[in-house]
Amino acid sequence: MTVVSIQVITSTGCILRNWSIISGFADTITFGQLFTEVVAGSYESAKDFVLPEELRNNRVLAEVSKTRSDFQHVQFGDRVVDITSLFGHYVRYTVAVQAETSLDPCATRSSEYRPSAFSILMDSAKKLKLPQTAIPAKTKKDELFNELVRFFANSGLGWYDVKDGENLLKV
Repeated sequence: MTVVSIQVITSTGCILRNWSIISGFADTITFGQLFTEVVAGSYESAKDFVLPEELRNNRVLAEVSKTRSDFQHVQFGDRVVDITSLFGHYVRYTVAVQAETSLDPCATRSSEYRPSAFSILMDSAKKLKLPQTAIPAKTKKDELFNELVRFFANSGLGWYDVKDGENLLKV
């Protein structure tokens, strides 16, 4: 399975989507298809990405690199698996800003492109939390507590209210 890190910017350097890991796509997917799927929100790590309406019909360039610099231009019809195995797993899409578009999308983004304070608070409330480990572990009970916290963290488990986790693990 191929994993790539994707960034979407404009030709003026405005970052529309900062680096995010994308995986779980077919081995036959091309750079053009991958961009279309990222814009459509097909991947969990890019679900919140919205390409501004004024840029949807603009030309897009795809580039690949082993680092986050020194990018090599690739064709939209090239297969992602073939190219990234040779040139690196950093993929940057550059959306051309047309000459008649005099406004910079970063400067003119409306509130629909920025998360509100309420949505940030609600998203953080949905995240699972774990209690702090007992540092340093003074007793065997502290060691067991720390080990359970690590187990839950490695398993992707937790609680919406950290106090619930503390109460359960301290028993």
